Amino acid sequence: MGVKVQNPTTAQIEELRQRFNTKYANSPPAEPFHPIDLDRIRNEQLWLQRFLEMHDLDMESSFKQLWETCVWRQSYGTNDLDHTQLNQEYLNQGCAFVHSQDVDGKPLLIFRVRLHNKSKNLDELIRIVVYWIERVQRENHLTQLSIFFDMSGTGLATLDLDFVKRIVETFKLYYPNALNYILVFELAWVLNAAFKVIKALLPPKAVEILKMISKKDVTQYVTKDNCLASWGGTDNYEFSFVPESKPAISKPVAANAGDAEQPHQDTANDKKVHFAKSAPMVLHDTNIGELHTPSDGEGMLQLEPSEYVNFCPITGDAKLTLKNMTEQPVVYKIQTTSPEKFRVRPRCGVVPANSTAEVNIWLKSDHQLSPDAKDKFLVMAAFAPSVDCSTQEVADIWKERGTNDPEVENHRLVCRLTGKSKESGAKGEGQDGQGSRVSEFGPQQLREQNKEMSAQLKHTRNLQYATLFLILLLFAGFGFLLFERFHHSIGDHHHGSGTCEKTTAFKCGKHK
Repeated sequence: MGVKVQNPTTAQIEELRQRFNTKYANSPPAEPFHPIDLDRIRNEQLWLQRFLEMHDLDMESSFKQLWETCVWRQSYGTNDLDHTQLNQEYLNQGCAFVHSQDVDGKPLLIFRVRLHNKSKNLDELIRIVVYWIERVQRENHLTQLSIFFDMSGTGLATLDLDFVKRIVETFKLYYPNALNYILVFELAWVLNAAFKVIKALLPPKAVEILKMISKKDVTQYVTKDNCLASWGGTDNYEFSFVPESKPAISKPVAANAGDAEQPHQDTANDKKVHFAKSAPMVLHDTNIGELHTPSDGEGMLQLEPSEYVNFCPITGDAKLTLKNMTEQPVVYKIQTTSPEKFRVRPRCGVVPANSTAEVNIWLKSDHQLSPDAKDKFLVMAAFAPSVDCSTQEVADIWKERGTNDPEVENHRLVCRLTGKSKESGAKGEGQDGQGSRVSEFGPQQLREQNKEMSAQLKHTRNLQYATLFLILLLFAGFGFLLFERFHHSIGDHHHGSGTCEKTTAFKCGKHK
């Protein structure tokens, strides 16, 4: 089925392509977009067509969304997202996976909502969702999918509106016209009100493909052979994760493709950090000597701070100072194990001889630092041919060089939160009035504060409900009093009239 859209013409697709190419040439992004995305834009039509379709052929809106999508994809590392970067516990549990297909032959992205709980990390869950979308679209070039929310056995305790909202927003913002159906299976009546909130988030086009189904009518959208046994079908499939089989092919070449490197984190072993190029390079704490990493007082760049990226717990920002210790210009590039969490400006550039450059890093408001120092940054440095290197020349340098290049030095930094309050900062560097060390404001404290805030919000909500109940009760009492008064007034009126008539009759009789 899919969303009903207007079909763009070849001329409209070409206009969108030219707009993109013009901006990319005149105002390139801080970090070049991925070659795969550039190749889709410059040599294909389907992806551009999808943006035009979702925005009703509005060229300005389509172009804006295309550019923002490319920025997100580069920072998130979508094209290089691998299962080793995912939370293995969540992945193997199978609360989200791709299996089978709908009646139109589109793959089913299945969410078993009953397996979810609100204590799970939303960022890691969404990362799994993005992985499955990208994997399917790699295996079947930019194919549409159908979302299947399996709500059987789901109650208020396991329905996480924030998780469902994030899923909806991810498709809405970054995967235009990528859905064939949104199927909601066996939704309990107690959840109807909650799901109306989700429905309100959907664009009008998506509401058209939203279907509430049960075992009675599921075969209208998924044939019985493709229905799981739990849905009333004949498919006895039990989820077990199977890694993607990737063919050994080179990345597409596109003009001004820029740097295709993306960092990867192996969650199975935090001591490994992948910085992928043509062949992934694994950085171990035990073999860090294999890289050309300068010791204190040596090297091209001197970093301040030299070991940590210190994030302010209030504002979520951090700053790095890069000082060129040589008589030659130095080109640098910054990578991170968690690109979806951070914004880095500038991510790469040139530091003139005996000069300094500042790099600003922001932790996005909807993310938190991982515990146990899992979030890391890598600053790579090499001599530049000229201090006037263009953005493209900087990108070309890093296309040719990797972390294992003997002429590249590497500085690895660990992310952490600083815990200095304003009062302690006024008294001394990280000390209180008695000179004792102020404890670091870490992830555990953040979690405790989050729990306290949640408890306070819950208490406030309960007070609001109680207040509303009392107001309704007062209104009911007030209404009852009015009713009683009105009733008595009518009764007194009738009673008074009857007395008067009787008295008059009595007196008249006596006169006679």
